[in-house]
Amino acid sequence: MITITAEQLVKAGHEQAVDALMADLTTDIMQQEPGCVRFDYVVEPQNPRRRLVIESYRDRAALETHQRAPYLATFIPLLLEHLDEPPAVVQFVDAFNQARSAPYFHTGIVVDDLEEAVKYYSDSLGVRFTEPGTFDIPRLEDPDPHPFELTAVLSMTEAPFLELIQAAGDGIISADKCGQIFYHGYWEDDMDARLERLTEPGAPGVEAVFRMEQGSTPFAIITRPDRYGTRIEYVGAQAADPLTAWARTGVLPDGIGA
Repeated sequence: MITITAEQLVKAGHEQAVDALMADLTTDIMQQEPGCVRFDYVVEPQNPRRRLVIESYRDRAALETHQRAPYLATFIPLLLEHLDEPPAVVQFVDAFNQARSAPYFHTGIVVDDLEEAVKYYSDSLGVRFTEPGTFDIPRLEDPDPHPFELTAVLSMTEAPFLELIQAAGDGIISADKCGQIFYHGYWEDDMDARLERLTEPGAPGVEAVFRMEQGSTPFAIITRPDRYGTRIEYVGAQAADPLTAWARTGVLPDGIGA
């Protein structure tokens, strides 16, 4: 993770103009940069001319994508017109380089009526949800292989997200899975190795495997229920950026679910 702060000293009387520029920039970043995991713009209450941008990027590639964005090149000279001096920019990196081979990113709940569930959890938790995403699964093995259409939403929050999944069919996402936490989801860098470990003697075992075609690397795996009745879902880490973008913007990125 790379975090950058940029301190601004706004010219007197130019506060509204800067706020408008920053609002437009924030919208562009949230819609077009899934690798940006945080973008905050804050003001010092005692001195409204002092502003601070706090932005975090998943990795160096995400930061470089931001730096090359055409809207940023347009934004910077416009911003400088309203500042007393160029922003004071400082770059930070994680203090602890911890291994995160399977970070926890969401909890899934199967529901019998997705629209009703969104309203219930929106009202009770005070969170917004994305638009529904429909994912065409070419090969779902649960255990017999078949194509499957999965429809779900994510909470528009920071991870771990809440995923609501529309019950369908008589397999892994059937209506009898409603009324409980269905699984906790983790990113996985090596899905083939994970599948092998899950099927070793003494391992939890696998209840469902999602693939593009027979024998291909799984893009999602759901384990059998553990001793407490909860499953673990492993999702290929290559889906992290688009799914995070879905949670941030509410709109499913092009190509996801195709």
